Amino acid sequence: MKEGWALVLDLLIALSGALLLGLFFERIRLNAIIGYLLAGAIVGPGGFALVSQNDQVLVIAEIGVALLLFTIGLEFSWKSVKKLGAPVLLCGVAMILAIIGVAIPVAIGFGLAWQTGFVLGAACALSSTAIVIRVLRAKNDLDSRHGKTTLGVLLVQDIAVVPLVLAVTFMGSGSKNVLADISWALASAVLLVLGLIVFVSQVVPRLLHEKIVAKNRELPIILAIVTCVGATWAAHELKISPALGAFFAGMLLAESKFSHQMRADVLPLRTLFVTLFFVSVGLLADVTWMAQNIVLVLGMTLAVIAIKVVVTYLALRFFIKGIIEVLAAAIALGQIGEFSFVIMSIGKDAALLPENIFQLLISTTLLTLFVAPFTTGNALRISRQMAKRIFPARKLARNEREIKQTTLRDHLLIIGYGEAGQATCLALRALPNPRIVVDLDPRLVRLAEEHGHRGYIGDATSHEILEAVNIHDAEAVLVTISDHHLARLVVAQCKSVAPDTPLVVRARYHIYADELGTVGANDVVDEEMLVGERMGQLVAALQAVHQSDEPETSDPSIDWQKTTPYN
Repeated sequence: MKEGWALVLDLLIALSGALLLGLFFERIRLNAIIGYLLAGAIVGPGGFALVSQNDQVLVIAEIGVALLLFTIGLEFSWKSVKKLGAPVLLCGVAMILAIIGVAIPVAIGFGLAWQTGFVLGAACALSSTAIVIRVLRAKNDLDSRHGKTTLGVLLVQDIAVVPLVLAVTFMGSGSKNVLADISWALASAVLLVLGLIVFVSQVVPRLLHEKIVAKNRELPIILAIVTCVGATWAAHELKISPALGAFFAGMLLAESKFSHQMRADVLPLRTLFVTLFFVSVGLLADVTWMAQNIVLVLGMTLAVIAIKVVVTYLALRFFIKGIIEVLAAAIALGQIGEFSFVIMSIGKDAALLPENIFQLLISTTLLTLFVAPFTTGNALRISRQMAKRIFPARKLARNEREIKQTTLRDHLLIIGYGEAGQATCLALRALPNPRIVVDLDPRLVRLAEEHGHRGYIGDATSHEILEAVNIHDAEAVLVTISDHHLARLVVAQCKSVAPDTPLVVRARYHIYADELGTVGANDVVDEEMLVGERMGQLVAALQAVHQSDEPETSDPSIDWQKTTPYN
């Protein structure tokens, strides 16, 4: 019992430190994740040693990562994974193999064993799913070209955790049947997926009956948590990545019509556990050792980021067109990820990583995670600046033209898919131009896709989202949002990004029509004026009908009063 209360105290200290430093870093306009990592380093054994139950906190943190990947899986059905395409999946594999291939000879060159080089390469090849996904989502970059590429590579890396962990484990144990053991682990993963498929396709529809859910909407939340934790536990028992099991569970539940609500309801729990995860990563740091070897740590950090970006770019470029987009994806993947700590710990326990190399790798990983929110959030901007300095202008322009030939052109961009947006698309059905819908509500985007349009979940006030839907080559942009202040921001951003693209905007009230025109709208549809004109037309039509039916009536207003439904 005392140990349980000690764990509660540790959690309180860890979360309090994360809260204080998270608020501080947000106040100075840096990502709160940096504060979480730093909080762990300060309160951990390498700092002031305020937290004692490291192992139990790490277990809770692992559940947090599982919840994170579960919610990510809820956003990606099997259909969306197929849309990523074979090139993205293949370049993810190529990137992992290339980094391991670089690390082994480097390790040998420094007098280390090739097994140590393999562990170093395997750890450095993995990027931070938790940070990258969080930053891309905050920047509305998940649907951009470099965002989709980054996401596909991260998915491959998460899947690759299983064979990499097994390979490192068997290297340390001296097993000669590595291939057979890895095959068994992959078979276990297939068994887990098949079990989840049966559960989601056969059991879930019977449990989540619409009438039952209407009476108690807590049931989908409980089902989501049970499925997530159950898949996590099953994956752990099968000796595969628990987080990967949670991801598969989320992907399968994504086909359910309750997936969006599940994701929204699980969000508070995910936030709690993921915060603990980043704090737990900081707990591994030895601040004293880092301070004593700061020059070595900084040099290693710069070398890892540079080598990883270059190798990742070359691997991606072999499969994917687009210099700027591929370079942006490589920059976004330039850090060492959270699952790398699992590989490092196994390598240390198996005597494949000496203590000084282990601390150097831990310190380097923390520094790369510190800079990851900045590099990932500004990946596209950084890649543009780098591309201008590295590649000839003619080659860059030719590559951009090739990319544009495969992207959207002459499409109609509808921002907002409420009632007005749906009516707009219906009125445009006779036109041959493809219709692209942008909305923050996933349900409306899904509805748009069901109606035959291409949908993007995103904030249209974001420059990156407008670039992702290729606003420059759109035939016209139609803003159907009812919120005047949001519509004004969207109009201003659209005109800033693509000043030559025609822009038609809905004005909910007459008093806002002139303001929307002032900020850049080419045409403003005044809703109140339209209502007045239409009502006048209906009155005139009704009077004309009654005058034709009773020509002897000298006062047509008498007939109109008789036909008024309010009398």
